[in-house]
Order: sequence, then structure tokens, then C-alpha cells
Amino acid sequence: MLELKNINIKFDRELINNGSLTILDGKITAIIGESGCGKSTLLYHLGLITSNNQYQYLYNNNEINLSNDTELSGIRKTKIGYIFQDNNLIEDLTVKENIRLSATIAGIQITDESIRDYLDTVELSALNENQYPRQLSGGERQRAALASVLAKQPDLIIADEPTSSLDQTNTEIIMGIFKKIAYEFKKKVVIASHNEKVYTLADVIYELRDKRIDVKKGQALLTETIDEQKLYTHSNYKLKPGFYYNYAKKIARKSRKQKLLMTILCAVAIAFSAVVYNFGDAFFEQQEQLMDELSNREIFVVNMTTPGQALHHIDNDPITAPEAAALAQISNVDTIYPFLEFRSDGIEGTGSNMRPISKSNIKVLINQTEQNYEFDGSDPPPYNMFSLISYYPEQGLEKRVNIESPEGAEDGVYLSAHLAHALDIDDLEEPVLIQLQACVPVGVEETEMTVGGGTAGGGTYDILIDVSAMVELEFRVAGILNANVVNRYSGRGPNVIYVPYSSMQEILEETQAQYAEEDQEWSSSSYVLFAKHYNQVETIMERVSFVNPNFASVSEYQDIETMNAMITNVREIAFSIVLAVLVIIFLLMSIIHMNYVLGRKYEIAQLKANGLTRLDLLKLIMVESARHIVIVTVLASVVSISLVAAVNLLFSYTMVSVGAGIFAINLLVSLLSVFVPTIISVVVINKYKPDSIMRN
Repeated sequence: MLELKNINIKFDRELINNGSLTILDGKITAIIGESGCGKSTLLYHLGLITSNNQYQYLYNNNEINLSNDTELSGIRKTKIGYIFQDNNLIEDLTVKENIRLSATIAGIQITDESIRDYLDTVELSALNENQYPRQLSGGERQRAALASVLAKQPDLIIADEPTSSLDQTNTEIIMGIFKKIAYEFKKKVVIASHNEKVYTLADVIYELRDKRIDVKKGQALLTETIDEQKLYTHSNYKLKPGFYYNYAKKIARKSRKQKLLMTILCAVAIAFSAVVYNFGDAFFEQQEQLMDELSNREIFVVNMTTPGQALHHIDNDPITAPEAAALAQISNVDTIYPFLEFRSDGIEGTGSNMRPISKSNIKVLINQTEQNYEFDGSDPPPYNMFSLISYYPEQGLEKRVNIESPEGAEDGVYLSAHLAHALDIDDLEEPVLIQLQACVPVGVEETEMTVGGGTAGGGTYDILIDVSAMVELEFRVAGILNANVVNRYSGRGPNVIYVPYSSMQEILEETQAQYAEEDQEWSSSSYVLFAKHYNQVETIMERVSFVNPNFASVSEYQDIETMNAMITNVREIAFSIVLAVLVIIFLLMSIIHMNYVLGRKYEIAQLKANGLTRLDLLKLIMVESARHIVIVTVLASVVSISLVAAVNLLFSYTMVSVGAGIFAINLLVSLLSVFVPTIISVVVINKYKPDSIMRN
């Protein structure tokens, strides 16, 4: 019989106040309660893996010293088998090795035949014991964990939510095994669960509620139990040296690639320091090319002649051909295009015959079915307006497509996500055609505009406005763009059809040839420039105003100074590395090895729960590290010799001699970069009980 008294559990709030419970031999005890009420923490107290030692633990009427790590370790080794909600098995050991490990820690010699017997007991007769836990189903993992627990031959078996992730069939199998363990093997079985089947099968049920541990079932059993006085002695079994070496050898299967990678990285670091000077220029050139690919080199230029109006307003004066040629002549300008936009609304006619166009239609054709959408400037969004905007090869718009047509992008258009939604186009599995009416500019008309009323700075201005012709157009939809692709320049809202510049130019020329009058000449008031390199954008924008003071330019935010500073810093750091190569190797190996050890905290928590002491864990990790140091030193020395030979061969004479110093440095760096972080990691992990690791 097992008794816990004076249990107090508190974290950010009090969960249990002065609780107690009794666990009976040969019975199934269930612990229930709402999530967060302290069930798992109570199990940690039962399993002697909690950081709290301010409670009473009576094992067969013998009070356990909760401050004695050796005594607690002895009980965990031989008396307690723990099945966590997760992390029940050592992932890098096979099922067979997990079972043998559990028995070995308890001081039990186990044969292959016994391992099969334990697997038969948990109904895994057909399982290949050489499989790894990751190769098993959830139900098989739980039963393999049970087999490992049984191999310890414990008196107490603790299971935390053992059926939470299992289906009905596996739940019934697991519960049947627990019944066999309790009733046939006369073991104490404690299960924390929300599963009603557990409630039904349990002999005793404790509920955690309102800071209390209440008996909900089995009060009569607890009252009638006759306390049998049993002699209790904790195990003094100590692990043999061979245990540490064999465990290190098996667990090395996991870390073999990682340790080899560590050695290769060290060799690469040494080689890098030798060649960094000669290959520095190529490295910096590559960085600049990468920046050009990642950065936005686009500059939008507008002839801002209309007072008080937004960027790219329709009433701005055109940029003349000589001005466009001057823009193209700016140093470091790669390409230049007129910005073209066909709108759903506009103005047609000349003189007194000018009239506004406010309505337009888009017809969507899919599989011989069609749907018409009317856009009216007086209607609320999204059916008030749309625009056709030219896009250019340098923009790489095809890389920002969310849904792509199987037919590809050739001669097709891209829809903004907003317009595609408005047109009810959800996918492009079938070819999609759109027929629409759009205003194509064919000329300009001089008129007057009043700005500001009677306020200071107001007045009447002569302006040129675009005159358009409404034309019928048809396009194939090549793709729907990501939602983050927005209409940055026209200010016409999110309903945009992006048309290849060549197609837009062709439509413009054909329309102007048909509708433009002799005294009318139209050209764009906006141009798009592309810089040759990302770090030349600011300089080009400064020079745009020299062509015409009315020209305004804008580009997406470019932190050029930061980019240039980064390249400069990389250059300086690269040359400093030559002088600091040993420090880099040390830091590199230290970080990798420390992360490796700290990444094994769940494995270490399992080993602690199985009875290993802090000293046992330190021995285990140090044996692993010693084995690792030998391998790292040998491989690092081989790489060093190879590098020295390659350098000497390249220069046709001996530049570097292979001596004891190289081997000494390899050994010293390996010792410092493996042992130091290992000791730190083990000290840090040993500060925590398994409950704190499992809880997080």
C-alpha cells in the first residue's frame, strides 16, 4: 500500500491544499479532474519525480526521505514504472533496446525470450522488436511503453492520460492490459484520465476539485483494507561502467551525422580562413547580385503639373518625348517604360461635345457559361471602378501569383485578388476569358480647373485632360495574384487587371490610329524607370528633378544605407575571421554540442524517472563526450592534413608543415568545445526534476 499525505500543489494559483490519497495493491486507481487541476503534478509526486519534497510519502508504512536522491533513485529504479502522456520511449533506441534498458536500470538481467514474453503480455506478439518508436502507431507505442515498464517488474505503475490519443479499439486493449497488471500481477496501477472507460474499470476514483482530493469511488475498499506490515529496503543497485559505454554507443546512432557535420564545419572554417582573401572579391560581387535580385529597383516618375492633386492624377501634363529621352540618359538607368492605364471610366469627345463615361462592363466566360458585371462610378465598391495597368518583365509579377492557370502566362493577364473575388473567380482549373469595355486614351483637351476656391493659393489653372475612346477588349486570365500585391501608383483602388506592357502598347497604338484626331496627341504623364543596381535608386531619384522641376519620383522603401553598411561590415568581418579562426571553431562546436545536449532534456527526464541519479547522468554524458572527442579529434586531424597538403600542392612548395602543434590544437579545441558545454548543459539540466521538464 502507498500513502501520500500533506500534499500541497501551487503554481500561479493553489491547486491542492493539504490533500492525501492511498493507492491499493492489486487495484486500479483513477485520478480525474478538469484540465489544469493538477492531475499530472500529483502523478509526479507519486512517481517521486517532483521538485517538491514538502509532503509525506509512505511506502508500505515506511516513510521515504524525499531529500535523499540516492534513496529516491533506488525506488524509481525498482519499484515504480512511469508512462508519461508523451515521450514514453527513448526515440533513438529500438523497442527491444528500450525494454532491455528499463530492465538493466532496475538491475534485472533480461533475455531475448523474456522481451518477447513482455511484448506478448501487451498484445504485441507480431511486432518487430527491432523497430524504432517513430515507426509504431500510437497504440503500439503505448503498449511498447507498457512492456518496458513491466520489464522493471515494479510494484507501482503510473500512467498519465494513456488513452488520450488512441481510438476505441486501442483504448480497450490498453485498459485490458492494465486490468491484467492489477488483478493478475497484483500491481498498484494509477491512471490519470478523462476517459469514461477508465472511470468504469477503476476500483478507486479520486477527483481533484476545489483544491481537494475527494474519493468518488471505492471508499469501502479504502476503509476495509487491512494494512499489511511489509519490510521495505530501497535498492542499492549501482550501474556498471559497461552500461554507460553501451548506452553511449547505441545513442550515437542518432548523433553520428550531427557529429560528422560538426567536424566538417570546423574543416570548412579553417579552409575558409585560408582562401577568403583570394576569393573575397567574388564573394562581395555575389552579395551585390543577390541584393539586386532581392531589392526593388523600380522608380515611378510623374509630371506633377496639376496643383493639389494626387500622384498620377489623370489631369497631369504629358511627359514629352525629349523629356523621356533625358530620363533614359540618367546614369545607371537600366530600362524605362511609359506607364499605361486604361480605366473603366473617363471622358470622350472634344470641346463642347465632351461627356463623361462612368459605366463599364466585364463579362467572365468559363466553359461556355458567362456572367456579366456592371461597374458604375456612382456605385459603392467593389463595383464602382477598375483599371488595366501595364506591367513589365523587370517586375517579376509571375513570381507573386497565388493561383496560376495550367495554360501558363504567355499573352495572359493577371487579376488582383480583390478583383478576382469581385468577379467570383475562385480557381483557374478551367480556361477563363474576360471581355470588357475600357477607356483607352487617344488625345488631350485643354480646359480650366479651379483649385482652393477663395482661399490663399487657390485659383484657376489651364490643364490638359485625357480624352478616351471606349473599346471592347478580350483577355485570357493567366493567374490571380497574391493579396499583398496592391495598386501602388494609380490610386484607382484594388480592382486591377495587370496586362503585359507590349499588349497595352499594341492596344494603345491601334486605338489611337482609329480614333485620334489630327490636332490631338497623347502621351503618358508617368514613366517607370528601373535602376541597374539597388544602391543607385536614391541617386537616380535625385537626378529626376534635374530633367524637369515638376517631376516627382517615388519608390518602395529602400534602406540603402543599411544594405551598404551590411556589405561593408561583411567585408570587414570576413578579414577578421582569418585572425579568429580558432575562436570561431570553438564557438561553433560549443553551440552545436550544447544544443545537442540540451535538446535531449526529455530523454534525460525519462532516464531520471527510471532511477538514474544526477551523478549517473553526469557519468553517462561524459562517457558520450569522451567517445565523441576521440572521433572529432581524429577526423579534424585528417581534414587538417588534407587542407595542408592541398595548399602546399597548389603553391608547389611547402607553405605549412604538419607537426604536433596541429594535432594539439585539434585536441585542445575538441576538449574545450565538447567538455565545457557538456558540463554546463548537464549542470543546468540536473537542476530540474523530470516534472519541470515534462510540464514544459
